[in-house]
Amino acid sequence: MDPHKGLFLPYGLGMVLVKNKQALMASQYYRANYMQDALAADEELSPAEASPELTKHFRGLRLWLPLKLLGLQPFRACLEEKLMLARYFYAEIKKLGFETGPYPELSVASYRYVPKSGDANAFNKKLMDEIIKDGRVFISSTMLEDRFMLRLAVLSFRTHLSTINILLDLLKEKTKGL
Repeated sequence: MDPHKGLFLPYGLGMVLVKNKQALMASQYYRANYMQDALAADEELSPAEASPELTKHFRGLRLWLPLKLLGLQPFRACLEEKLMLARYFYAEIKKLGFETGPYPELSVASYRYVPKSGDANAFNKKLMDEIIKDGRVFISSTMLEDRFMLRLAVLSFRTHLSTINILLDLLKEKTKGL
């Protein structure tokens, strides 16, 4: 899992959910000669013993502390807002005549404009460049089969309805009359 995306936490934070602790230990546990003195310690398992990182940074604190201090509700509310924004954008972009990708189950929507003439891929690349050049919102792209698709990823805690509406207005303006 990537908590910096869906939970709006710092980069460098990742998580693996493990069902079989013995399989994890068999694949990750490392015993070096210089660690022989720690073998006699009769304490609970250290996360360092079940990770390839050993004594590196305690990244789990970046996840645990915000959840402990704030609880789950603010994170749930923020994520729900982002999901609703992606779905709102999806519905609105269809109304503007854009071709869309699959319905956004998460917070990403893909779309593109198909002009009446010319290369749709080149048109959408130029459209993306114009949106980015404007500087108020950032979108990215992807290739789905041979189609250059624009991509909205609503993952910043700073993205709200006003941001989505700015993007919709820009897309409407840039495709008006085509």
